[in-house]
Amino acid sequence: MNDIVILLGQRVRSGTNFVGSTLAMHPEVVTLPPNVSFGEFNLFRDRSILDTCFKNISDTSFGMDINNNDIDLFLRLYGEQWVKLLIKKYDVPAGKTIFIKSYVIDNIDLWKKAFPNSKIAIITRDGRDNVISSIKASNDHRNWHGYIARLKKRTNYYSGRLFVNHTKHWVKTAKSVLEIEENINLEKFKYEYLNNSYENIQRILKFYNLETNDDIIKKCLNAPVVGSSFGIDTNEVSKPNWTPESDKSKFKFSGKWKHWGFFKKLIFKIIAGQALIELNYEKSKNW
Repeated sequence: MNDIVILLGQRVRSGTNFVGSTLAMHPEVVTLPPNVSFGEFNLFRDRSILDTCFKNISDTSFGMDINNNDIDLFLRLYGEQWVKLLIKKYDVPAGKTIFIKSYVIDNIDLWKKAFPNSKIAIITRDGRDNVISSIKASNDHRNWHGYIARLKKRTNYYSGRLFVNHTKHWVKTAKSVLEIEENINLEKFKYEYLNNSYENIQRILKFYNLETNDDIIKKCLNAPVVGSSFGIDTNEVSKPNWTPESDKSKFKFSGKWKHWGFFKKLIFKIIAGQALIELNYEKSKNW
């Protein structure tokens, strides 16, 4: 079976598409869908596979003695079946490493049990830039939005509700990241450190046990920029906000928050200042 490497984002707009676009340049890697980076494999958005499926069947299978001791095996086999489906669906060549990603880290224990031999990278992003990007995405105009939806978006934006809610969720996920312990199969990476860094691109490739040489690393460094709003929604409506762009000089990847005024900085510091320090994005609240 093909090797699997996994990327879990701290939350939405954390840089999973950036990493996907980067790894898509590696000759050993297949992203899903192939040759693009926007595919999300949100296998464990919740715990329903255990709370509903496994528990329901085990509790009602009289005399079978299926219990919690069988969960690890169940999840490993569950992961294997999904991999087989992906390989068949996308006709993945034998020997290729399959890259899958999700922006949900809440159930990382299930990922580890479903793919016990796979490398899992966690990507974090400075909460200030993450909130800016999240607000922009939440406030984007879509041609399928009705009047009420647009009004609600505008109200949430101008009232500051989007800012506060995204900041609070960033703090929640930051705490989750801090609780995760690194090991030989799990490492944490900062989105900002992977941007335009030969050494850190090399580091993540080595972590994933992928070949590293000068040509491959340079190809990965020159990967096109693709936004996560690029794709198809559930109603099959295209959202081509960003198309792949090779000229990275057109984009500002970090430090967008520096235009904030005193009041916005103060609110963020009150809600998320400590988490920003604990994730080593700042040494104090004096920024």
